[in-house]
Amino acid sequence: MDNAKVDFNYWKLASELEAGRNRVLRMVASNEQLSLILKTLCEKAQIYDPQMLCSVLRLDPDKNTLHPIASISLPDSYCQALDGVAIGAGVGSCGTAAFIKKRVIVEDINTHPYWAQYKSLALDAGLQACWSEPIIGADGIVFGTFAIYHREPQKPTEDNLKFIELSANLAAVVFENNSNREKLLHANNLLNKTINERNLELEKVNTELGKVIEQQNIKYRLDITTEKMLTTSSLISGFSHEISTPAGNALTAMTAAEDKLIVLNEKLSSGNLTRKFFIKNNAELINLVTISKKSLLKVSDLLQRFNEVNTWTNIDSTSLFAIKDFFVEVRKAMRRLLGSHQLVIQSENLNLVANKEILWQIFFNLIENSIIHGFENITEGTIHINIVADEDELIINYQDSGCGISVEKTSKIFEPFYTSMRSKKSLGLGLCIISNLINHNLQGRIRLIDSPIGVRFEIILPNYIDLSS
Repeated sequence: MDNAKVDFNYWKLASELEAGRNRVLRMVASNEQLSLILKTLCEKAQIYDPQMLCSVLRLDPDKNTLHPIASISLPDSYCQALDGVAIGAGVGSCGTAAFIKKRVIVEDINTHPYWAQYKSLALDAGLQACWSEPIIGADGIVFGTFAIYHREPQKPTEDNLKFIELSANLAAVVFENNSNREKLLHANNLLNKTINERNLELEKVNTELGKVIEQQNIKYRLDITTEKMLTTSSLISGFSHEISTPAGNALTAMTAAEDKLIVLNEKLSSGNLTRKFFIKNNAELINLVTISKKSLLKVSDLLQRFNEVNTWTNIDSTSLFAIKDFFVEVRKAMRRLLGSHQLVIQSENLNLVANKEILWQIFFNLIENSIIHGFENITEGTIHINIVADEDELIINYQDSGCGISVEKTSKIFEPFYTSMRSKKSLGLGLCIISNLINHNLQGRIRLIDSPIGVRFEIILPNYIDLSS
């Protein structure tokens, strides 16, 4: 009798799921709104297990960011917080799944490194497990992700894995149909125009395009010249401003010392030099010399940092090394500076051909920036460095859990002498040096990526070599 009841429940569930899929396909055939179809898919999918919470995120292919498009159970605040998160290795379940184009199973958000930066957001929403399947079309295009959440840590069964794969495949059908329909509508609009109209428009566009290209070439040449002039002017102006104060202090102290030496010499020559006057005058001279020395050391430090900005000279002392071992060395060397803060490294057995000293300088400056700026009012901050390979390039995701960078400052952070901590004697050269070293010496790229927590940089370096085989 019990077996019969189990069989009945099984077939009842299977029938309801099949009816749900058919409902989604009928909506696709009726060309209903994409978000409504995907919301229905989530609703019908949750029949499989009422304890799970389903979500569909859409991938913006131009910006490589994820955006919520369908969910019936997740809190709105949670969805809004993750809206626009850039995909990448180690960026939650969905961000990683969309990036590597493979299923990502996180059984416990509390402990999994992929959720380290977003754990508090998930736990506040009552979420403790997340399984994510990329939604991939027939041509390998990633449309987004289909995710299943649980309110308790949860390990998927084989049936669970088959179910999430089937659901993602159904979502891919929905996305592909929508994409094809938009292409057909666009094609129909073009076909509605007459041949003469198209020819006239084409001639007009060609003429305008020729003018635009010529204008762009002129503007490009002007922009290059202007940019060089502005950069040089800004750099010299900033350096002049920074160096004027300590240089002025040193000159003032030396002038005062010179005057006192003249008076001392006159008294000595006339025989009017007293012990009391000599001791007092000598103490003042020592103080002036100390002021001058400190100011000149400041000038020397500025000259050294200014010289570091010029990284155009190629340095040929490259070597092959394991990138994970390199970062372990960095963490060990910076243990005292890190203090109570943590540096977490995630990397496979990857190798890089590069100048090790330059790479050391780059990450010393980045970590120092996080500690000084990001963790200014934080006693226990965390820095995550995640390294993955993409064909012949190495992608390094650097993220800290600090205070982040305000939107109005993001466009200036790589400029020389720009700093928000001028009162604390910050020179504002760190990120400028980092950018120059990566772009010119390592032939790589660095960019700031929007993040709901802390600051996040993506660094791409060439000359990755896979020696694992």
